[in-house]
Amino acid sequence: NIEPTKEWAAQHNVKITNASMATQDDVQAKLVGGSAVRLDVTSYNQAYNHFYADELKIIQPLDMTKVPTYNENDIFAPFYQKDRWYWAGTQWGIPFCWGLVALVYNPKMMARPTSYKDLLAPELKGKITIVDDMTGTWPALAKVAGVDTFPDVTKDDLAKIFEHAKLYKDQCKTFSLSNGDVVSLMVSGDVAACLCVGTNITVDAAKQGLELEYVIPEEGAFMWSDALCLPNSASNIDTAYAFMNECIGPKAQAWQAARCVCGTVNKNAIELMDEETRSLFDYSDLDTVLKNTPLLGIPPRESDDLATYDEWVQAYEGLKSGI
Repeated sequence: NIEPTKEWAAQHNVKITNASMATQDDVQAKLVGGSAVRLDVTSYNQAYNHFYADELKIIQPLDMTKVPTYNENDIFAPFYQKDRWYWAGTQWGIPFCWGLVALVYNPKMMARPTSYKDLLAPELKGKITIVDDMTGTWPALAKVAGVDTFPDVTKDDLAKIFEHAKLYKDQCKTFSLSNGDVVSLMVSGDVAACLCVGTNITVDAAKQGLELEYVIPEEGAFMWSDALCLPNSASNIDTAYAFMNECIGPKAQAWQAARCVCGTVNKNAIELMDEETRSLFDYSDLDTVLKNTPLLGIPPRESDDLATYDEWVQAYEGLKSGI
């Protein structure tokens, strides 16, 4: 099937040019400073909402009269005007996809794991990777260290987390710069598992002839959600709004859910999905799904008592060094 947004672009004489990103931090790198890249639409992971809107001030408030598809009747309640995208009476982002970050492994290279701790088996030394994605990896490192309060972690617990993380670093062949690098390492047979990564990489691996599996370990998985937003550098404003409106429509949402192994925000997309895609999540009770795997934020930018974002970055960079 043709990608619906490409059909829409052809019908409306719109040319779509993509700017690539490996992790979320690549986005703000394009948008900060006096020489920002001109992007009409971009996206943010839910953890970066206030960082982008209130601190960096690199995205604009949205005029929701121009996105009629985003309405209370058609959008699942957990994704309609919730605080990751809407606060102080203003909509800053439009959630358009969501999914799980969990343990992904190659069943031909190792037994099915039940815990992240299974990656510490001696025979897996040099056979795992950690993806260099802070919002996906930090919660996992906290969880395996027995700290359940992320992103609000004391400075003592931060030290505990990264001391424990050395166990996983010692098992690690390399830190992967992107999900694509994880797939490459898996396909080449260099690694058997990734500590915590978007489960949608199983699709990209399958395209290269490798069947990967993901598991939700006993310690749990983590939810992510990306939202479309309007950067300050946008110039084709009306077209940007029209594109965002199309992206959250039923046809585009059903196609995206199948292609990216992710969830939809649009109720009307469910009937357009194949059974395999539809069964990925329990759409009849999304409130419980999100309660069990909440959409986490990032550590505070400033705090006297808690480990700050910059302290997390420093500890994380220290962990990566020398590998």
